[in-house]
Amino acid sequence: CLIHFIKRSEMIPKDTEILVGTYEEFLLGYKIEKKLKTKDEYEFTPSFTQRAHIGPVRCLTGVNKFIVSGGSDDMCKIFDLVARVEHGQLTHHDGTVACAAGFGKSYLLTASDDNSVAVVKVGSWQVEKTLYKHTAGITALAVHPSGKLAFTAAKDKKLITWNLVKARPAFITNIKGIADILVVSPDGSRYCVGLHRRIDIYNLETAGIEYTIDLKCRPNGLVFLGGNQIVAVAGESGKVQVHSLIEKALIKDFEAHETRVRCISTLPEEDEENSSGKEDRGHILVTASSSDHMIKLWRVHTDSASEVKCIGKVDTSCRVTCLTTWDPSMKGAIKKKRKKVAETDKQQISTQTTPKKKIKLSEDNKESGSDSERKEEIVIEQEVNDRNSEQTSKKAKKKKKKSVESIAS
Repeated sequence: CLIHFIKRSEMIPKDTEILVGTYEEFLLGYKIEKKLKTKDEYEFTPSFTQRAHIGPVRCLTGVNKFIVSGGSDDMCKIFDLVARVEHGQLTHHDGTVACAAGFGKSYLLTASDDNSVAVVKVGSWQVEKTLYKHTAGITALAVHPSGKLAFTAAKDKKLITWNLVKARPAFITNIKGIADILVVSPDGSRYCVGLHRRIDIYNLETAGIEYTIDLKCRPNGLVFLGGNQIVAVAGESGKVQVHSLIEKALIKDFEAHETRVRCISTLPEEDEENSSGKEDRGHILVTASSSDHMIKLWRVHTDSASEVKCIGKVDTSCRVTCLTTWDPSMKGAIKKKRKKVAETDKQQISTQTTPKKKIKLSEDNKESGSDSERKEEIVIEQEVNDRNSEQTSKKAKKKKKKSVESIAS
């Protein structure tokens, strides 16, 4: 009997999930697993199904171990993906929650049709700050990788750059149209604004347009592939276009769905082979459509010669409105500092020993009719505290001052 141990070098990390929101008020989750005896094919296994809102689900984002969804019922629902339960809900908005974005593992930003942006602390779920400047409903939201800036676009045709450190607007730009997409590059040097039939890519330093992508249809999504130089764009035409920001040209396009692509995203990758330089596995794109109800995985290379291959798909039987990905590396421990400080204080108090002062009292008792004398000694231990020592020092200083005054007089 021979047993062979094979080292599997999968690109997709273990327990990676794709979650989608639908028009039918549901949240659906699928785990991605590699098919046995196949080189590069994956299958979807249902892992999460929940009726989240009373109305269509408008946005979906993952932060820490939670998934937060916003809907047309003015609420944000929180789901714990580790315990697989509904964690709670947020009702701090008075309008449809149009977009949400997480930063790191401790902050969540939500925007609504009530013209406000809310900054929420993950864990306590308290609204730490509410930002008001738009005069119409907010349609798009993005957070800078540094966490110091945020970008919002609204129906008032304004693009506002927020200073999150001071909680006030830094720049206000008038754009000719209502933006539906806001995406910031991974290094934070560029940000993309999707308007009616085009996508403008801005340079953050110069605040000027570097490149414009004409789609001839409404854009629905944009993602950066690998670094910061290549983008993939999806829209109402059903095709996905891959553009190079260095060459400022179209590299390739492919037919992803029959009618339109509603959502597009990327999956985290484990580049074991890419780091060694043996093989270029490319990037994995996730696309979803609200017309054919399908979610598909695509293997995409950034050169113009290679072909795009579909490596997995599933039929959701629902009209998809939003999509996000989650993996176990996103979760982090929420520390409770107050309890630790209290324990350390108790230990310090117990370790500190107060010095003790000994006082001797002697009594001489002479019995009548006898010459013998008896002496008794009583030892009293008195604790000397800091307050007592301070009082004694103050009294000594007062005595010195009185003596000095008497000498001077």
